[in-house]
Amino acid sequence: MCNEDNNLKQGNLLQYYLENYDDKEIMDELKWDDPYLYLQIERIQYVKQLKDTTPNFICPECGDEIIQDENGEEYCNACGLVTRTHYNYVAGIKIELPYGLK
Repeated sequence: MCNEDNNLKQGNLLQYYLENYDDKEIMDELKWDDPYLYLQIERIQYVKQLKDTTPNFICPECGDEIIQDENGEEYCNACGLVTRTHYNYVAGIKIELPYGLK
């Protein structure tokens, strides 16, 4: 029963932060209190943003702008994180794209 209560509390906590994602003060506090949960929420929001048709994307790792090159690859302007591309192989090595292929 204790594990079920813990899972329920964590689910409610995740839902709370997802609902209050736009509140900068709450998210800044979470960033310091639980960085792992903060990154999970950032990634969830980024995946939601990918499904949206808006062309403005924010990097889930550093918060800078995601740009698209002439080949259609999407990557962070600051840290270089490749978020999506057409190819899942680079120099014959399969790479894992956290946000999937385009």
